[in-house]
Amino acid sequence: MARDDVFQVRHQSIPALSEAAADRAIMNKAGAQIVIDLFTQFLLSGYCFHMQTGTEDAPITTQGPLDDTKPIIVADCLSGAMMPLLAEINVQAHSTSTLIGALLEADMDKARYSSGGTVYVPEQMNKAATGAAAANGTFYTEEGSAIVAAAKSAVPASLELARAQLSEDAIGDPGTGMFAQLGQPLFTVRRQMPVILTNPGSLCLHFGSATAAITGYAALEFAQFPASLAW
Repeated sequence: MARDDVFQVRHQSIPALSEAAADRAIMNKAGAQIVIDLFTQFLLSGYCFHMQTGTEDAPITTQGPLDDTKPIIVADCLSGAMMPLLAEINVQAHSTSTLIGALLEADMDKARYSSGGTVYVPEQMNKAATGAAAANGTFYTEEGSAIVAAAKSAVPASLELARAQLSEDAIGDPGTGMFAQLGQPLFTVRRQMPVILTNPGSLCLHFGSATAAITGYAALEFAQFPASLAW
């Protein structure tokens, strides 16, 4: 008697089906059919990666005001498709800094890294994903030296996905606690609409101040997956 399988385990072999095509439903390795959101499935499939700059009690020092050529994290996509999942900024010390701001930018047209910074190997966020591919691209953080990025693509190809103004004027007495920390991520896919960029494309996380360098920490998480799964 021929088998008529209805479900199939496909954590890392998700097929790219053509429009209106049919196939078997996916079940998990426990043999259960479950309905989960796309981002959790990306995690289970080994498509999610983490980057950070600044660690524990060693923050980075920013390089002046927000500028398209001075990101603190750059993730250039050189294969497949990339989707931002999370961007976070945390201030350590700000002295007499003014116009403190943060920005997550997606450049849909080109890779942006040029020079400087420290090479970073994005961490696979699912260590149980046997055989999961490493992130494919060029990845740098601010630690060690300032990143120099290529000028952004002309708007609208350069998308400002999330922006935060943390302070306008210098704070005379930082000890009073009168400072506008974000209190939540700058960007999260659970709250804001993401984008899907392809090769070449770039995610650039910016953080800076107009006067007096500011110190702090940052994190960027993204999914990278075959472009065939995006369309």
